[in-house]
Amino acid sequence: MGNKTLIPETVAFPADAESNAFFCALATALLPALGYTEETPFYCAPKGSDCVNCGNCKNKTTLQKHHLQLYHDFQTFTGVSLGWVWPEDGSEYHTLPERTEGWRWPDGFFGFIFGYAGLTWKRFREGTGKDEIYAAVKNSINSGFPVLMKLGNGQDWHTVSGYDENATLYGHDSRKHFSVKMRPAIQPERYTDDGLFVMQDWYPQFKDAVVITGKCKQTIGFNEILLRLIKVLSHPVHAKLENDLMDKIDGINAENARETAQWLLDIVSFPIEARWHAADSSLNRLSDNRIVNEKLFPMIRQYVFDRELDATHGTCWKIWAQMDVGTKTGYKLTENSAEMILKPETGAELKRLFAIVFANDRIVLDILKEAAALSGLKMPDGA
Repeated sequence: MGNKTLIPETVAFPADAESNAFFCALATALLPALGYTEETPFYCAPKGSDCVNCGNCKNKTTLQKHHLQLYHDFQTFTGVSLGWVWPEDGSEYHTLPERTEGWRWPDGFFGFIFGYAGLTWKRFREGTGKDEIYAAVKNSINSGFPVLMKLGNGQDWHTVSGYDENATLYGHDSRKHFSVKMRPAIQPERYTDDGLFVMQDWYPQFKDAVVITGKCKQTIGFNEILLRLIKVLSHPVHAKLENDLMDKIDGINAENARETAQWLLDIVSFPIEARWHAADSSLNRLSDNRIVNEKLFPMIRQYVFDRELDATHGTCWKIWAQMDVGTKTGYKLTENSAEMILKPETGAELKRLFAIVFANDRIVLDILKEAAALSGLKMPDGA
């Protein structure tokens, strides 16, 4: 390998409970692009102050804490955290405004992300010449900006943070994640001692790259984010999914019990994490209006205050339990799952618990609308 040029202190992902390769790679790219370092103060929401290293985060570095916060924020502000499925997954239950079949992370989606981040960017798609891509990667890394690069099919998003004179790329991928689904299908030649992948033969697998080209004034702010979240939670798919789900539970029989249990598991396993990311985002600190921020705080209660009976996070754990799913099962169905949901009392309890999850989203939608009214914002069509 030739002499390397690397952006220092890039963060490997996932840095916490982060299960989406795209948003993981995005957070890793944004940290140096936005100027974060180990010395950048980290605001601890539970303490209501900058981090004092109390020990609750165990041995996480400051940059890892910032990584999780960026993951919270960008997954939430784009509206993904308030949906039911990752935008790249096939499903009839998508709620993003620009979601179409054959999702390829459209330019409008990136425009929203970088509009909030205050960064300019350029995209290189499959078919672009290797020399052109490599030159853009070099320029970006020389400027201190990692590159988002998609290699292979599926969720294989990488963060490229280094190169050498032989056109070899270095960076981070999701190889250490617990989920087999998220692990990259594209295997690098090797990893360095500090965990960076080494890819020389990357071009045949190239699908997409987003190169940060500089900084600019924000074009997306609190108002645009708030209206987007309202639009996502107002999407008619929420009501459709609730109706379909209740019908599924009513239709459970011996022949379809296992299949239905898996379907229900797939549904509940998204919001149990995604609504947590929404609750821990900085949305309730984003407005310049203190009253608006205070209005948004109850969203946290609806989603993650487990000491309250009806918070979404704790309710989803109860749904898992009804299907014999939990930490001991690796969050997967067991041999008992189908038998359990065949019981009439289990079906009734599943319907009751899922109704709470959907009701919490309606409560949060009302909270967002009230915050918008306080901010003088006009509701989007259909909200």
